[in-house]
Amino acid sequence: MKEFQCPSCREPVSFEHVACASCGTELVFDSSGIEMSKLAFDQACRNREIIGCNWCVEGAHWYCGSCRLTRTTPDLDSPRNIMHWRRMEEAKRRLLYDLLRLQLPLASRRGIPVAFDILSDESNPILTGHHEGLITLNLAEADDVEREARRVAFREPYRTLLGHFRHEIGHFYWDLLVDQTTLQAPFKLIFGDETQDYQGAIGGYHGRADRSYDRMGFISEYATSHPWEDWAETFAHFLHIVSTLDSLVGLPLALEERARQTLTDPYLESDFEALLALWMPLARGINEINRSLGMGDAYPFNISPAVKGKLHLVHMAISVFRGQQRFAGREDAAQAHRAAKAG
Repeated sequence: MKEFQCPSCREPVSFEHVACASCGTELVFDSSGIEMSKLAFDQACRNREIIGCNWCVEGAHWYCGSCRLTRTTPDLDSPRNIMHWRRMEEAKRRLLYDLLRLQLPLASRRGIPVAFDILSDESNPILTGHHEGLITLNLAEADDVEREARRVAFREPYRTLLGHFRHEIGHFYWDLLVDQTTLQAPFKLIFGDETQDYQGAIGGYHGRADRSYDRMGFISEYATSHPWEDWAETFAHFLHIVSTLDSLVGLPLALEERARQTLTDPYLESDFEALLALWMPLARGINEINRSLGMGDAYPFNISPAVKGKLHLVHMAISVFRGQQRFAGREDAAQAHRAAKAG
């Protein structure tokens, strides 16, 4: 996340701030310009008071572009649910920031928009997952104690709210970036055959007594369950990388010229090797800082040559799609120009 500044006093403010801590200016995030602005009349999202949403509304809408994507919310009669929903929406807004910076659409080829159901399992068990653009998240994941218990139970070295969002949206983008494209064959070669029975593979994964796996071939244990899950895990890690590199821009570091070029906009960096060249020492440094503070590794993963190849395919799929969208835009503009001249 790049560093934002208060539009009044120019002091640093975080992505989540609703007001500047230095001068008290009320703030609003403008997703169209990707900038922090002063809150103006009728710009506040209806969820600003209840969950601290600091995104501005667009046009005649009552809710911002992020909140409008939440199709179902938990029972708001419970203060605990409201607190956890607030955390959920904060993580979702960070995900949407990633997608804005990557210039990825929030709708399928058929125009079906991404939507989110945030549900509580007080009555029925809720499974976090994705189905044709609808992402369901269990509100319990916003409870630090519950999430940590699940992390230990599932033997996961890393489990965060933002990680869940990035993983589940990865499934949506497999449909958009890989399925029925020229990258489907390379996907099969690198990730495996996605046509194998998904439910059977997931059932087999959860029923395994032996939890060991090929750490050189997969970014996580869950990635071994099915090629779709391998892609979603890898996609999430790609977002971890570019987002963290984006945070480097405002730090007082001495960097060589190529590194500074990459940090101009890590989300749009065309050279995958340049991204990894910055990420690898940064990940080691972050882990060492955490250890110095008596905490576990912030990034407890190994980017082996095989995992690097998978990350490279994710980067390639995003870049190819972005290039196709630019070309289509130029073609549309050219056709409009020719039609105007003919008229």
